[in-house]
Amino acid sequence: MKELIKKIPGVILLNNYILQKKLMHQFLTCQGAEIHQIIFSRQFINTNDLVFDVGANVGNRSKLFLNLKAKVCAYEPQKELCKHLNAYLKRNKSINILNLGLGEKEGTQTIKICAGDAHVLSSMSQRWIDNTIKSGRFKDYQWNKSETVNVSTLDLQIQKFGLPNFIKIDVEGYELEVLKGLSKPTKYISFEFTAEDITNSIMCVQRLDEIENYIFQFCKGESLRFHFDKWLDGKDLIESLILLTEDNPLLWGDIYAKIKSAKN
Repeated sequence: MKELIKKIPGVILLNNYILQKKLMHQFLTCQGAEIHQIIFSRQFINTNDLVFDVGANVGNRSKLFLNLKAKVCAYEPQKELCKHLNAYLKRNKSINILNLGLGEKEGTQTIKICAGDAHVLSSMSQRWIDNTIKSGRFKDYQWNKSETVNVSTLDLQIQKFGLPNFIKIDVEGYELEVLKGLSKPTKYISFEFTAEDITNSIMCVQRLDEIENYIFQFCKGESLRFHFDKWLDGKDLIESLILLTEDNPLLWGDIYAKIKSAKN
């Protein structure tokens, strides 16, 4: 009898709904270092703020933003990773999961997929791949597969969803192209930095200075702790990063930008 009940369409839908809600709860539960990450991110994000997670991957940062009660647009060009995100978050009304890359203009682009479980290293920048292999950082990895992905721009997504309070960009060397697709200043922005690709990061800082009067901070690795005692202007940040990379040629982390007039 129990087996027959389980096969009733309404029961199947209810069971699927309960399973999806359970998976979502498990996914969104934070512990350990994630608690610190939420506390750190709170300085940029308030309840109901719109956040763009560009390069969402498996949703590690989207998870934090949702725990801060933000509304999230998660952009991920890799189809399999979008399936992963939807498996956990399709019932969450606070997130839009978009199978899109972002760049300088609308169209298509090729993304090189890193082999094995290293999908976080997949990139639309051959320059970044070459530089990180040459430096030895990722010399043991292979990008032996590629996908053609749809690409939009930040400006077009802002037209569709509104101006975000915070944009997080983690796109493995494609940061400048993403920022070239932005013409409207947003209060807070972060983007990844790697020492061997410092020229690209410098151009990202310069690009943001073209858009608005920004000031900057830097977090080493995944620390989510500011390295400098105060926010720096673009010129001072660039000079400091050049000095830091001379001491550590494999330095990496995230650069944070905020409009100089922002209160916190």
